[in-house]
Amino acid sequence: MAGKFISSDEAETALVETAKTLLQEDGTWNDAQYGIYAAKLVSDVLDYCHRDDFPKGLVYACADLLVKRVSDTSDDTKGLKSIKMDDTQFDFAHGDIAAGTQADADFETIRPKLNLYRKIGGWS
Repeated sequence: MAGKFISSDEAETALVETAKTLLQEDGTWNDAQYGIYAAKLVSDVLDYCHRDDFPKGLVYACADLLVKRVSDTSDDTKGLKSIKMDDTQFDFAHGDIAAGTQADADFETIRPKLNLYRKIGGWS
């Protein structure tokens, strides 16, 4: 069973390396930026699952979220819903997400996978 889990540091490294491979990294993001997003994601997973070790089975799902986060952050028009040329009109998509952030909504997409590794919280 020990082979199915890795430390949080190993998980962060695995997420960064996998995300860079998926993005075919061109040098626009540095390791520190990837590391911050990966550390937050690993921390969120461990907190949700009530674990101290990271399930290897979640590396690819979390790397996909990391890629999405990096891609969304580099997209200057992510909040733009529509644009009009004459007489200049902009509509922003600020009301499309009911509550929370896009990162929270993205995290919800992997919740069924997280539940496979979740422990009961509050028990020692």
